[in-house]
Amino acid sequence: MRMKFFIAILAATVFTVQGALAQIKIGYTNIEMILAYMPETVQMNKDLQIYAQKLDKALQVEENYFQLKMDEYTSLSKQNKLTPADDEARQIELMKLDSTLRKKQAVQEQQLMGMQQELIAPTLDKLQKAIDEISKAEGYTYVLNQSTSTGVSTILFGPESDNLTEKIFAKLGVPYPKELQGEGATPPKQ
Repeated sequence: MRMKFFIAILAATVFTVQGALAQIKIGYTNIEMILAYMPETVQMNKDLQIYAQKLDKALQVEENYFQLKMDEYTSLSKQNKLTPADDEARQIELMKLDSTLRKKQAVQEQQLMGMQQELIAPTLDKLQKAIDEISKAEGYTYVLNQSTSTGVSTILFGPESDNLTEKIFAKLGVPYPKELQGEGATPPKQ
């Protein structure tokens, strides 16, 4: 009697697990590749480049001032025209200028990253919406990114029928690039 009960429990467990596994459908895509070909990303990169140039221009004035002070100090030092007190004062001034310059460079990098995140957010939202719509329409439980941002493939094998990249391009209204047709395609260099 116990044996029949145990077999019944075992069978119920196997059927439950098997049923749960049958409901999982996994697709994959290459988000970086899609982003590289979206017109919004191309425009974002141009806007970022312009913004970075503006930030660089503002910082260049301070870098030039620092370099001028450094050259002045070096020249006076080589000519032995500095008293020990002047030498120390100029070194302290240069260290302060260098510290201020480094802080401003760090702030500039943060501003650039912030601008990039601000500009990419609508594009990522649009891409996510397309992925969600396709996943729902085709019954996918999970959609994985095929590779990392460094280009390392995280999906080494998968049925081509579960590769949603081309469908996502179509959903976004972006023509599927001819150079991507075929295996092992990579996004363009930006």
